[in-house]
Amino acid sequence: MIKFFRHIRKNLLNEGKTTKYFKYAIGEIILVVIGILIALQINNWNENRKANQLETNFFNNVLLDLQKDEEKLHYYKNFHTKRIEYLDTLLTYVRNPNKTMGIDKFGMYVEPLFYATDPTNYNITFESAKSLGTFNNFKEKELLKDLSEYYADFTLIEKSFSSILRFIENRFEPIMYTLPENYMNENTGNLVINEESVQEFYNKVASIEDYRGITADYETILRTPKMENYLIGDMGRTFGAINIISARQHMLNQLLEKIKNQ
Repeated sequence: MIKFFRHIRKNLLNEGKTTKYFKYAIGEIILVVIGILIALQINNWNENRKANQLETNFFNNVLLDLQKDEEKLHYYKNFHTKRIEYLDTLLTYVRNPNKTMGIDKFGMYVEPLFYATDPTNYNITFESAKSLGTFNNFKEKELLKDLSEYYADFTLIEKSFSSILRFIENRFEPIMYTLPENYMNENTGNLVINEESVQEFYNKVASIEDYRGITADYETILRTPKMENYLIGDMGRTFGAINIISARQHMLNQLLEKIKNQ
């Protein structure tokens, strides 16, 4: 093609058709410019298509992460709601000396209080894209802002759960360590909520015979003011955790709706 244009220019010059030559040269320049513009347009279209596909893939993956988060938040809420029930039951017996709980029931209701839950944040897709600078070419800036706020607020979950764990370690466990744990049997963990099975642990403890003849005086534990103070303190922290979980669930539902509609 280049040889063809060169041949035409050469013939025009040889024939002394200078005016036509210049007109032709201008026309050729215009054609080249048009070709460059078309190539740039095609390149821009390809780049935009790639960027749009990257953004679509990102939000699809984020949607999967948020769905995992949705399941986890449901677990957290169930865990802490049950915890409130157990604390409520124990506080009822603490405040009513005429009610006898029985050592087996006592064991079943205090055992779940030894357990806390670890917060998990499914933010890998978001953080990876953020660190790579992928967001620069995304169009959904407002949605990215909402996502950023959602993941940043995860610290509230972490602080709340950490507060409960510290309270268990500093206040509950010292109280319970004054009680011989020979009250435990294979049914003691029936009310425990945990993501992994803990039944093997209780079966193992129950299988070890205790020949000491020591009676676990759980009534003394129930009547101590420290136990009442602990139950109320734990209950307050657990209600706080539930409120934070509910607020996060609300944010999550809004995000899911926006992503599905974007």
